[in-house]
Amino acid sequence: MAEGFGKCPKNSIAKKTYGSIMLVAGTSIGAGMLALPITTGVGGYGYTLLLFLACFLFMLLSLFLLLEATLWAVKPSANFVTIAKERLGYGGQVVAWFSFLLLLYSVAAAYISGGGSLLMKVLPANYQALLPTQLGILVFACLFGLLAFFGTRYIDYINRVLMTGLLVSYVILIIVVVPSLQAQNLTSGQPRYLWAAIPVVVLSFTSHIILPSLRTYLQSDVRALTKVLWYGSLIPLAFYILWQTVILGVVPYHNLLVLATNEHPIAELTEMLQGNLGLTWIAITVSYFSFFALATSFVGVILSLSDFLADGFSINKNLTGRLIILGQTVLPPLLFALFFPHGFIIALSYAGVLVAILFGILPVLMVWRGRYVEKLEGVYRVPGGKPVLLIALAGSGLIVILQIAAVFEWLPVPG
Repeated sequence: MAEGFGKCPKNSIAKKTYGSIMLVAGTSIGAGMLALPITTGVGGYGYTLLLFLACFLFMLLSLFLLLEATLWAVKPSANFVTIAKERLGYGGQVVAWFSFLLLLYSVAAAYISGGGSLLMKVLPANYQALLPTQLGILVFACLFGLLAFFGTRYIDYINRVLMTGLLVSYVILIIVVVPSLQAQNLTSGQPRYLWAAIPVVVLSFTSHIILPSLRTYLQSDVRALTKVLWYGSLIPLAFYILWQTVILGVVPYHNLLVLATNEHPIAELTEMLQGNLGLTWIAITVSYFSFFALATSFVGVILSLSDFLADGFSINKNLTGRLIILGQTVLPPLLFALFFPHGFIIALSYAGVLVAILFGILPVLMVWRGRYVEKLEGVYRVPGGKPVLLIALAGSGLIVILQIAAVFEWLPVPG
């Protein structure tokens, strides 16, 4: 076995495994989960579940391909820049830099903006009228952005607390809504609407950004890493299927069509649930769930972005280095959220393309070169050979095409 692989104390890794599973799950599950039934439900319940399963398996495959490529890196703390450069040279390095920073900065700006707005909503109405939304954005960015300074261990602990809040609010929502479920509501749908939803569902299963950081945190323990990626990916799948079942079972199909064309679908869905259930506090529970979902995803982004920048700029993680990393991680998305909101919104509209390139195409190319050109013998290998790699490459290409088609409104949508 290669130097540095599988030689860490078992008790140390066991303590970190649970937190790492929660980091993978929390990075995937965002507040956008609330809108998944609206985005996909118009395609029909059964077809939607098949789409969830297909996207889950595809993203799990790309995640394990990325793991194979990551474990080839000579430096255990190597992130996407180094990993891409070692296998694909300067061209791969440039693509990794551009795709990762554009994706992560735009996503971080969106989380900061959304999290700041949610923070303001928990204040009394008279304070909301007096205080600007920018204050909430600044507080949210500072509150969670500081985690970039303290590193993976503290991020793990904070994320466990946030995931507990996410699970509690999720369970409350499920328990309250389930009694109103009606099976006949699950029988309608038009599958042609699901083409436009594929990039959205793929994004919902994206936890790849955190993998290089977890390799360092788990000291390249292959068994722990595979366990973390598998279970951490299954949790979002279970979340999405249960939430999809509950919401589509409660909201009639004609109402879903109305929600799908609404400018504020989550707010409208909350009002529908309030009316159907007769519970005025349901909006508060939705707000808490949205906050915890945003916070857990933002924590994953912060960890990934800070480690990526430390690797890309070769910054030592001493006191000065960590302050530099903190500034590089938090300031750009904060400034975008405050002063250039439309810029990151435009970038987010192409997030599916960036994900397909960064976590679909690049891992396939790296693994292909490592296996069949450089003849590397790694400590982990995804089974299936060249056919599996070609399937992953074709799937990534399809996502790129569908995302572009969705942006230009070439795909059928309710209207």
